Amino acid sequence: MKEYCSQRTGYRFHLVNIDCMPNSSNFNVVMDLDESVEELLPYLAAVLPGCTYVHGSDVINFMESGHIIALYPDRLTITDVRDHHDAESLCRLYYGKLHYVRTNRAAIEPVFEKRSSVGVLDILRALPKTNCGECGSASCMAFAARVFRRDAAITRCAPLLRDHSSYLKIADRLQANGYQT
Repeated sequence: MKEYCSQRTGYRFHLVNIDCMPNSSNFNVVMDLDESVEELLPYLAAVLPGCTYVHGSDVINFMESGHIIALYPDRLTITDVRDHHDAESLCRLYYGKLHYVRTNRAAIEPVFEKRSSVGVLDILRALPKTNCGECGSASCMAFAARVFRRDAAITRCAPLLRDHSSYLKIADRLQANGYQT
């Protein structure tokens, strides 16, 4: 099922069923842009926290608020959206980010080299793996996933904070990828 929505200034979007999850009531969004943002990709990579970008690949990937977002020169895709209203809000938000970068491009230092990223397993490796539950998660793996999705701060792991050198190593990597620590 596709639900096409009305044209917006600068873009149009539609909701698409999540094919790999036939029982899901959520959707993915495909947001088609009226103008290419190809020349903005290195600047967008500089301002989007935790994104992965390789110059020349024509795609930026990042996760924000539980959504996986992929930004291409002519479109943006957003996963796991509840409904039309949620999709419209997210499209406005990301179109605003595109507009911000287009307007402020001269003041942004572009990214032309591959950025190192932090994955769930990188975060898990830094944790004490005690599954103590002090962070509010049932396991260190569940907590690592929450940190990766930006649903929890790494500072909620009390045993990690007590191991100052381990905390500093992962905190530096997270900060370099736009995470709050």
